[in-house]
Amino acid sequence: MSGMSMGDVLVPGETLPLIPYQAQDLARTIESFRQEQVSGTLQLEVEVQPGKCWQRVLIWYKGEITYGGSKLIDRGVLIRTLVQKHKPEYSQSIEGWLIQQLVYPHSSRELLVFLVQRQVLTWEQIDTWAQGQVVYTLEQAISFAGKYRFSPQTEIDFYHGTDGHGLNWNQLMMTVNTRQQYWSKITNLIPGIAAVPLPPTPAMLAKISEVAIEQHSRKWFDGQRTIADIATVLDRDPLQVARSYAQWVQMGWMHCQQPIDLSLESVAPPELPIVLSVDDSPIVQTRIKRALGEQFEVLLANDAMSALHLLARQPVDLLLLDVTMPGIDGIELCQTLRRMSKFTQLPIIMLTAKDKSYDRALAEMVGATEYLTKPLNDEKLIAIVNQYTKGGHIQ
Repeated sequence: MSGMSMGDVLVPGETLPLIPYQAQDLARTIESFRQEQVSGTLQLEVEVQPGKCWQRVLIWYKGEITYGGSKLIDRGVLIRTLVQKHKPEYSQSIEGWLIQQLVYPHSSRELLVFLVQRQVLTWEQIDTWAQGQVVYTLEQAISFAGKYRFSPQTEIDFYHGTDGHGLNWNQLMMTVNTRQQYWSKITNLIPGIAAVPLPPTPAMLAKISEVAIEQHSRKWFDGQRTIADIATVLDRDPLQVARSYAQWVQMGWMHCQQPIDLSLESVAPPELPIVLSVDDSPIVQTRIKRALGEQFEVLLANDAMSALHLLARQPVDLLLLDVTMPGIDGIELCQTLRRMSKFTQLPIIMLTAKDKSYDRALAEMVGATEYLTKPLNDEKLIAIVNQYTKGGHIQ
């Protein structure tokens, strides 16, 4: 992706440009932020429908995310939210805490330490809340194309624990990926997080037996708000909201408008079989793209996390998977995919420089369909891919 690097200096008063990204690219951008150990504010405009964008923000501290949400919030709102959620009996004391004569009057961190020391909140409660907010932000941002702007200024000093750390990235993405599986289980009823509940018809309202559900339908189902919009205003988990709505759809109490996928055309033309190549070597990826590009739509991912993000939103016909990658390797990724019902029949071709019987047996054990050794022979690669995509394999 093009754009400013994290080392660029922002002149006071200067506004950084918004940089376009595709859905499959954002995870790699975030990974680069981690590797460069940046601190600052990542602002996102997530395009979910023509003319409709979600505004989202992620705060970074030394390569770790510390806060995420639909907007930046001041420390007063932050503290009120946390106290009301975990210790509502202390809500009357909030204003007094906010006007404490602290050394740094605008510091969220100092006030959080103050409340933890007085046993009003615990770091575990604060971390759990923050992780939830970041997970909701990530699952909304990575599912769509959009634009981002990074500023090396941290506007919320929301650091965690006694040592002031950020949130664990692997744990965050593991949660996001697990949630993607739950979202996929209700797609026949709720098309996705950007689905728009339509205004209830008189016939639907007549079927609803609970007054609270009828009132909710009349208030929130306006044909404009997405499920994420409603969940944000209600301060609820979007997935839990969607699960409730799925039951209502089954009861005939509501229906949703299918979200428009703005990125499918740019990601993969439907007339070509789609091959996803996962490899951390640019040289190998270039060769695969060159060898298969005329007969297949080739998507590229340089690590397991990027591949999982792309697979969550884009059907593919075949997966080319490098065995030896940093972080989650090909064996682990293959094993993870085979545990998901969506990918049990997906052809997975393992690529490796190792040509030993043990490695082949291991690949077969975790569910690999075929095993090819590097350097790749273009003709053999094309033949194998043709063999498993012929007839149009569909997930």
